[in-house]
Amino acid sequence: MSGWSTLQLTEFFSAITRAGTVSTAARLAVQRATEATDAEVAAVISGDQVPASVGLGRAPTSSLFTSLGPGCDETTFPGAGTMHVTVHVLDRDAPSADRLIVARADEPFAAEERQMLQGMARVLGLALRGLHTLEAERQLRLAQEREAAARLELVEALERRERLLETLLRVQRSAGQQPLAEVLDMITSGAAGLLDGVTVALVLRGAVASVSGAPCEGLTFAADRAVTAGAPVTCGDLEAAPVHINGDVAGALVITTGAVPGPVAVSSAAAVPSAAAGSVVREAERRDVLAAFAEQASLALTGAHTLAAVHEAQHDPLTRLPNRALFLHRVEETITAGAAALLYLDLDLFKQVNDTLGHAAGDELLRAVAGRLRAAVRDTDMPARLGGDEFAVLLEPLTHREQARDIAQRVIDAIARPYDIAGRTVVTRASVGVAYSGGRSAERLLEEADLAMYRAKKTHKGTYQEFEPDMRPELPQAV
Repeated sequence: MSGWSTLQLTEFFSAITRAGTVSTAARLAVQRATEATDAEVAAVISGDQVPASVGLGRAPTSSLFTSLGPGCDETTFPGAGTMHVTVHVLDRDAPSADRLIVARADEPFAAEERQMLQGMARVLGLALRGLHTLEAERQLRLAQEREAAARLELVEALERRERLLETLLRVQRSAGQQPLAEVLDMITSGAAGLLDGVTVALVLRGAVASVSGAPCEGLTFAADRAVTAGAPVTCGDLEAAPVHINGDVAGALVITTGAVPGPVAVSSAAAVPSAAAGSVVREAERRDVLAAFAEQASLALTGAHTLAAVHEAQHDPLTRLPNRALFLHRVEETITAGAAALLYLDLDLFKQVNDTLGHAAGDELLRAVAGRLRAAVRDTDMPARLGGDEFAVLLEPLTHREQARDIAQRVIDAIARPYDIAGRTVVTRASVGVAYSGGRSAERLLEEADLAMYRAKKTHKGTYQEFEPDMRPELPQAV
């Protein structure tokens, strides 16, 4: 997202949350939408009514807009001629299919503009739903037709929506000012904070880019389903909504459905509505949170312009292998699902190459080692650079330990072949430690493989050793 559009959207968020009525919110929306896109015409449609519009007089006929739906790209307005149009639904759960319509004459709307307007529409929809609820609550209170429990449920829902809007505003203000990884973490933690007790994960191209909450299985599977469908999906206890970069599906935001938002500042003596009614309300709110934060993730990723920025955050810039953070995420997710093994590699004689041929030659050697490491392991395995001359490989799936031993030896043999570096023949070796999963955390498994590697380096360089408890007697027996 470019700087000017991010600013416009932030100002829009602030203004819309201060609106006291539906007409005020709608009027602000059409004004900000036209300003942000240099458009001549805009309108908010609610059912068959037009709460606010600009560009076609003070009270245009509603039929000019009610026939325009999502997917409409062009229309003709009396007195204005043929114009390019973009239409965005405010609330997918509402039966009236309220819409934000924006039109201009000079050029079609770009994908970035459409995505920004979709974000505006979603926030407007949340605000309008809250305002409609307030109006309904006032009418019901005046008529004394609503029981105290139902009124309390409305108040709680409004308070939770206010928290949602405040959280979205904080995230939006951070976009473009903080590193992408921090903004993505703010998105997952913000959604998890609103949905107490759930896990929220952002999955990009099959890899978990950010997760908040307890680890759980099936995150990448649910994300893949949402990516394939191009729409929100439910997979057992998981719900996922696609996220986009410049209009293209790039991944999905995934949440668990095992917990729902709890009450906000509710007295223990208050009456509680029926479980069925409360469940329906909270399910709708959970879908709102998922959709809103998926939209925020799309805006943040679009702000990074390309998937290359995401890749850079997860990969070592020298070797292009996954970095330590991405590697540990993958290990943690894998070891909870089944048997796996971890190889920890350290290059022997690397310091001599750096000292005699220079750091440029050392970097060239590291890139060459990374290439041989990729070639030596299986397609399902994940090699990574941990830092310096240290590498690691996650072996998965693993049916028996002999597989890990074979791959470890294959890696050692591949790395031991001579290299042509800076016009010189260079030789290095890899000392390898092997550790096996089994109730251990990712950090614990990495520590055990590291201890085994040091035993190999100490006893016979250029070989592998499997972790044994006596390599560090004080190591706890469980984590």
